[in-house]
Amino acid sequence: MKKNIFKLKEFSNLFKKFNFFELKFNLIKYSKFSIYKISNSYKYQKIIQKINEFAKVESQLINSKLNHKRNSIINKFLNTNKYQNITSQLFQLINKTSPKKLKNSKQKSSVINLQSPKIFKSLFIKYIQIYRIIKDHKIFQKKFKAKQSNPKYNQKIGLVFYGDHNLIILSVSIDLNNKINVIGATEIPIPGNVIGDLLVEDINELSNIAMDSLNLLDLVDSPLLVILSSSFFTIHTFSVSDLKQISETDSKVQSKSPYLPANTLVEFLRISDSKNSDGFIRAAYSNKELIDSWTDTLQIIDQPIIGIVPAAPHLFDLITSNIIEPLTILIDIESNTTNLFIGGKLSKLNSYKLPFGYSLYISDNLKESSSNYFERVLNSIKINLEKDNQRLPKKIFVMGSGLDKLVNEISLMPKQFKSISDLKLVDYSYKTKNMSVHELVSDSIDTHVFSLASILSSCV
Repeated sequence: MKKNIFKLKEFSNLFKKFNFFELKFNLIKYSKFSIYKISNSYKYQKIIQKINEFAKVESQLINSKLNHKRNSIINKFLNTNKYQNITSQLFQLINKTSPKKLKNSKQKSSVINLQSPKIFKSLFIKYIQIYRIIKDHKIFQKKFKAKQSNPKYNQKIGLVFYGDHNLIILSVSIDLNNKINVIGATEIPIPGNVIGDLLVEDINELSNIAMDSLNLLDLVDSPLLVILSSSFFTIHTFSVSDLKQISETDSKVQSKSPYLPANTLVEFLRISDSKNSDGFIRAAYSNKELIDSWTDTLQIIDQPIIGIVPAAPHLFDLITSNIIEPLTILIDIESNTTNLFIGGKLSKLNSYKLPFGYSLYISDNLKESSSNYFERVLNSIKINLEKDNQRLPKKIFVMGSGLDKLVNEISLMPKQFKSISDLKLVDYSYKTKNMSVHELVSDSIDTHVFSLASILSSCV
């Protein structure tokens, strides 16, 4: 085994000797397969790195006395014809071009020029093949993965979502690779005297309900990300040149608010695009009393807060980062409202509220009623697009609790619609069997879990 270690180190050093040739014979500009091109190429650097790693891993395998299977992997690699051939040719090249064997600079130059094209071309192909074998080998993948997924670097976070008089709290763990693992979930129905149609009416009661769940999920002192229903927000995008100032007091900004100026809270986001030198300003409007009622509640809970965010805009941006379409449409289906978002990547995004949700379409014949819902949504979308002379995209993306209510194995969505969970926007795990706490009032919150995990990945 020690001989094998030596061979690996020797193999690495052979490539490093190319630098000596480069300086000694100064053939950088003249050979198509020159030493300079190989020794400074990206693939050369990567193979040296991987070979060094291979030697290091082998040494670690010996020291830690790992199983015979892994030891045999390295032995098998060292005895391959590709490894033996490339090592042999490298020694041959070094011996033929040794300074002791070459009497003058002209001879040195001619030997290198004669030998380089054929030998280097052969080596070039072989070392790329051997590099790929090493790079893709599972022994390295496991080694790196083990480092990256060290549990001590994981962060525990609480995700709090409110919508349709339901409070969902998820306990999640996120690692250095943004892999999210859902480790607990609760869903609590909230009565109208605690949260009304808009505001938190009983701050103390809501904070008590939330703290009970946070204790149950072992989230005390963990940071919280609060995500509120899309229907609590209105999104409108301005061109920068259209605004006198980026402020709530700007007359054009105020004109798009659904609330009185004194009760309007606006969050601005600048959208930059190389194709548009002017740029855009995305404005998210919310009711000031609504946000105040939630911040007062969070003050009582007294835990670190990542932020209070609307559900849909983050998901819309994730979709446009993964889908190349001139126009993107997202609908968020709630009980009494369907939130419609129309826009594009790094461009305008505007929201619209359609005055119907899934509750009107729940019936014994779900297949028919679900079809009627999507047909009505499609007609509403077409009307909105016609106003701006826009064309319908290939797919309309769908999110929200309505997906779990209107769609199942029998009642399928029309082909024009697509669930955002099919896009795989986030690397997450949600395995209810492994959870010590999983208390729901709904049959399923799968759609919400995917959305909340995706929003978290875009916020941290």
